[in-house]
Amino acid sequence: MLVSALKTVLFSVAATLIAAQQTTTSNTSTPPLISQYGTTFSNAGGKILSGNVNVYVIFYGDWSSDQGQTEQTTFLNFVSGISATSWFKTFEQYNDNNGNKISGPMTLSAAMTDSGSQGLNLTDANVHKQIIIDAVNSGYLSDTNSFDSNGVYVILGGSNVHDSDFCTNNCGYNSYSDEFQYMFIGYPGECPSNCIPPLNTGGSPNVSPSIDAAITIFSHEIQDMLTDPRNNAWIIQQGQTVVELGDFCAGTGVSAEQWFGNVQQVNSKNASYNIEVGNQQFLVQTIFSKDKQQCILSDN
Repeated sequence: MLVSALKTVLFSVAATLIAAQQTTTSNTSTPPLISQYGTTFSNAGGKILSGNVNVYVIFYGDWSSDQGQTEQTTFLNFVSGISATSWFKTFEQYNDNNGNKISGPMTLSAAMTDSGSQGLNLTDANVHKQIIIDAVNSGYLSDTNSFDSNGVYVILGGSNVHDSDFCTNNCGYNSYSDEFQYMFIGYPGECPSNCIPPLNTGGSPNVSPSIDAAITIFSHEIQDMLTDPRNNAWIIQQGQTVVELGDFCAGTGVSAEQWFGNVQQVNSKNASYNIEVGNQQFLVQTIFSKDKQQCILSDN
């Protein structure tokens, strides 16, 4: 995918998810990026997030309603439990040049709500970084006011937050500073045709298409962040084209089956899911298995 000078990695579900839904669900053809780069995909020598990875979540904007509180709980439950699944085990295929591998666990370390310290009209990545810096310095995310260089910081925008790139250029992205790596995900309900998977626009496993879509987007971004947090590890760069782990099983030419694997239906909710975490169901993106050269939901 194309990246900007800021080296932010964009994930837009606009059109591509819809295209996947409209194409055959057959898994007979190999996704184009796997055909082109799958056998040569390797670590360029950079850092991965190995061992225990702490996750710090900032719910930005208004999350005060009953629905907002429920959405927070749903998101945090997913983050807390996903590294114990067979889906996460696939990351063990990806190591650094010292033999360290992504084994987890991924631990929810802290979460907080910021009602809008940088305003509700966010303009660029620098503002996103400042939100994280202020949160860490406040002591809400760290007792020592220090950054976690092996952690993941997540900003999840509320329904009243407008971001200049969200809905138009991306549904979420990940990037980094000298001290930390982070992702920003807007509120998918602001542009459902762009940022909510067609599988769950009419309903969703947790009765919130927006938060369920945010989790689907998270499942893409975390693939890139764990394996290539600084754009120098598991990455292919050819000019302005960048391919990271999350790109192999998403986008143009990828069928719905390859993108999401074996999808189950929750008929009472008009919803689709492909993984269970605790007692809840979610829809996640598959992961490219370099060992099997295919998109998989489980490494078992």
